[in-house]
Amino acid sequence: MNPRGLVACASITVLLAGCGGDADSPGGGSTIPVSTTVTGPSTSASAQGATTTTAPVDPAKAALATAAILRAADLPADFKEQLPEDDLDQDVTFQALTTCLGVSTRGLGSAASPTYVRGIATQVASTVEYIAMPSVQAMAMAFGGSEKLASCSKEAFTADLKRNAPEGATVGAVEVVPLDFPQLGQLTSASRTTTTLQLPGGPSIPITQDLVIVFKGEAVSRLTFLNPGAPFPSDLQRTLVEKVVSRT
Repeated sequence: MNPRGLVACASITVLLAGCGGDADSPGGGSTIPVSTTVTGPSTSASAQGATTTTAPVDPAKAALATAAILRAADLPADFKEQLPEDDLDQDVTFQALTTCLGVSTRGLGSAASPTYVRGIATQVASTVEYIAMPSVQAMAMAFGGSEKLASCSKEAFTADLKRNAPEGATVGAVEVVPLDFPQLGQLTSASRTTTTLQLPGGPSIPITQDLVIVFKGEAVSRLTFLNPGAPFPSDLQRTLVEKVVSRT
């Protein structure tokens, strides 16, 4: 999450709907936190705004990941590249989630896009990682139905929200529910985290953060979407995920 954007959102005198801007209908309300569909089993570099992780095991895989992640041309013109210090904290949260699930994220090569922002705090970022098949299969099995998925998801996302909340803000109750999302690759896992942020002397701001993970062969594509006031628009969300996955 981008605390600076949320502080700005709370400080301007507009309706909350104007702050969020991109309303769309929420996903399902099941108590299971991730919806999945299964059909089968930092050297820094820059390419069209992309940044890669350090010391890839296989430079060729890292190059494939760099070619697949979100780039400015994928997004509507009103999305701008966020300053690096304001990027979404997606990798830290995903590491906490996979550690809780007991699966490895050590890959053959990976890349992470910048965070792209529209307006005050409508944001999206992506990571693509190539992982050896035994490890990626274990990860897919965990996201496809581990008994720990519910508790691990809530724990990781609650820590993320508290870690990135503006100073003095109070994080409300955190709920993680399935996000209805089309199947891509061999497995598509999607979840929606909702909460509220109560800023000191300011309004209570609803926050929606979506995580979409697609397993396609050795490639694991992750996209994080954040929007205050309303969910990230679903049509654009699907388009962006499809663009990334199509390049893996």
